[in-house]
Amino acid sequence: MTAISDKTAPVRQSRPVTYRNYSRLGYERLTHGVYGYGPDVSGLDQWDSQRRYFLPQVTAIMKLYESKTIALWGMTALQVLDVALPTQLEDWQNCHVLVPRHVNRPLRHGVVAHRSSTPLTIWGRRNDAPLLHPVEHWLQLIDASDDAMIEVGDGLMRRQRPLLSEHEVRTHLASMKSVNGLPRARRILQWVRSGTDSIYETRTRLALVRAGLPCPKVNHPVRCRSVGRTFHVDMGYPAEKVAVEYDGSVHVGDRRQMEIDAVRRRALQEEGWLLITVTADQLAQVTAMVRSVEAALVLRRAALRG
Repeated sequence: MTAISDKTAPVRQSRPVTYRNYSRLGYERLTHGVYGYGPDVSGLDQWDSQRRYFLPQVTAIMKLYESKTIALWGMTALQVLDVALPTQLEDWQNCHVLVPRHVNRPLRHGVVAHRSSTPLTIWGRRNDAPLLHPVEHWLQLIDASDDAMIEVGDGLMRRQRPLLSEHEVRTHLASMKSVNGLPRARRILQWVRSGTDSIYETRTRLALVRAGLPCPKVNHPVRCRSVGRTFHVDMGYPAEKVAVEYDGSVHVGDRRQMEIDAVRRRALQEEGWLLITVTADQLAQVTAMVRSVEAALVLRRAALRG
């Protein structure tokens, strides 16, 4: 039996940890045969508790195979790397692993093995779990739609704490050869943008582009002279000074944040920017949302010509 005290470190006990005594010693069973301290899930529902347990459970599973050349695969690797995935690509119940041809497949409940025809090149580790280059894990989502792939691609290069730069993504793609999905990924890359903040911003941008509108600038900086600050709009058309911003209502009820947002909105308007706010409900009604952005662009272009 194996025991881990946190997400990575082994525990040395004066007596062995077994399925009979692990609870008495203060441990939880993270996976069959591996025990450790579980995360605090007080006040969380079943769904959020499962997500909180995911990383300790993946770490525990990989402890069992640390003597073998096995790496995480696809969505499991990206979830461990904190890359936001569309709901249809998430899997918080299973640990997906990549196994070279000469290594026996793991046969364990909750472990999904994928066979690799080439040797594994380990890019790094997260909580002692071996990972390939994130771009390779992105390509492993071969069954995802183009839009889902773009959403994940954006997620690799977030504005805050990006996992990779755009240059690193392009360079690694250029270095790859004879990999499933590579031509498609290179084609899709033209629609991927660095500097986004959420999947929903990406979906808003794609809805505009799919409707035939120009692709807006992502997180476009606007210098606001009235407050002496530079603000970034989620998506902007600088020539027309039209901004499209996704509002996830994260700060509803936060009076301080609401005041900050009001000052920002007024400062942008004083610079001549027209702000169009998009919510989840409006994103579900794409036609009306696109129509409002298109009308704003048409009016602003007419005003500029006039």
